[in-house]
Amino acid sequence: MFQNLKLNGYRGFESYELDGLTRVNLLVGKNNCGKTSILEAINLLVSGGNPLVLEQSASRRGEVNLLDEVDGPYRRESIPDISHLFFGHAFGSGSQFRLSSDSPIGSLSIDTIDVDDIMEEQRSLFEDEMGAAPVLGLRITTNTHDEFPVFPIAEDGSLSYLRFPRSRRWWINSKLETPTIQFLTPDSLYPDSMRDMWDKVLIEGRESDVIDAMRILEKDLTSINFLTGSSSRRLSGRAGVLVGFHGSGQRVPLGSHGDGMRRLLALSLSLIQTTNGFLLIDEIDTGLHWTIMEEMWRLIVNAAQQSKVQVFATTHSYDCIQGLASFVESFPEFASEISIQKIDRTLEKAVSLDAERIRIAVAQNIEIR
Repeated sequence: MFQNLKLNGYRGFESYELDGLTRVNLLVGKNNCGKTSILEAINLLVSGGNPLVLEQSASRRGEVNLLDEVDGPYRRESIPDISHLFFGHAFGSGSQFRLSSDSPIGSLSIDTIDVDDIMEEQRSLFEDEMGAAPVLGLRITTNTHDEFPVFPIAEDGSLSYLRFPRSRRWWINSKLETPTIQFLTPDSLYPDSMRDMWDKVLIEGRESDVIDAMRILEKDLTSINFLTGSSSRRLSGRAGVLVGFHGSGQRVPLGSHGDGMRRLLALSLSLIQTTNGFLLIDEIDTGLHWTIMEEMWRLIVNAAQQSKVQVFATTHSYDCIQGLASFVESFPEFASEISIQKIDRTLEKAVSLDAERIRIAVAQNIEIR
């Protein structure tokens, strides 16, 4: 579990630190202050620098370069551009960023080097079926794993290892042991992506835990069912989950009860899925009414403690903060498990508020977002 996190040269952070991290951490701050960037940094650090995570981070933000020609075995109209992950969008040979923590996960450095400086034995990963020659190499260094091969990258930041089958295959087959991590966004976790998590719930016999969590919104809920037939996979992205209620023999689509139910199901499944790992939640309160904020925090803190999950979440909502303060009032035994981290890039360090400071700030109506 992280108690401290440092970012150097990553996205909008030339040098930044978060301290006083706890089991559950809520990141607050103005728009474009870097809250989501911190979630992405944690995701990358925990993954051990997996290039697939770099790809996801860039694609999620629409940071892509269009290809002039679409050809070859990997047909794509665009390709992820990771140049924006470096501070000031300054990209070229010698660009670098570093992420580090006080946990056993340790540190991660990613830098770019000229192809001419790459050792001859690693050149085989740069063979491209399309005959393209990369200009730069992406070097990933951690203190927990042996040195990775250098991955090809284009001069414009295109993560061109996607076009180099040997390079991509190396990472997929490497099977590095890293903690489980789940990244939730307001648009993520439709039924197709939740099915695997539901399978784990069934294997561990924890269906009742998920149903109890869902009763925060619907007290009469008795069952959750994922459709498994091939026809269900042809349904729209929000379809494929049915819920049952006490006194009714009919099961109805989860979507009939709004995005709040889908969001709460995603949270519940993710907390079980990430046992002994990390759960990252962007805009945690999306789709949830202010009246259930305290119950939501009770679910998250309780489950995170039981499953040994460290949670990092973001919000713009004062209702969400008030709900956390109310939770602390109602359950003071969990006070040591929570913190708020106020992100401000004009400072060198996040402002950390423990449970007592959160309670006082809300009681005195102090703006801490």
